[in-house]
Amino acid sequence: MRRLRRERIALLAVVAGAACLGGCHREPTFDERYSEAQQSIGKTAKEIDTQIDAGMRAVPTDGPSAAPSGEEL
Repeated sequence: MRRLRRERIALLAVVAGAACLGGCHREPTFDERYSEAQQSIGKTAKEIDTQIDAGMRAVPTDGPSAAPSGEEL
């Protein structure tokens, strides 16, 4: 009877230890964080470029210029 109880306690301890270790996670390395930031910045830059390109297409190119008359850019 005691042997069975010890086996259960030992099994419970092993399962609890595995659960504790399974819940731990490591922090990302510098290279992983750098790569993630670089991808995010690249995505944002592309979005900004797209907005600028769309704005440039909306400006008429054959109309009057914004420069005062008599002055050239």
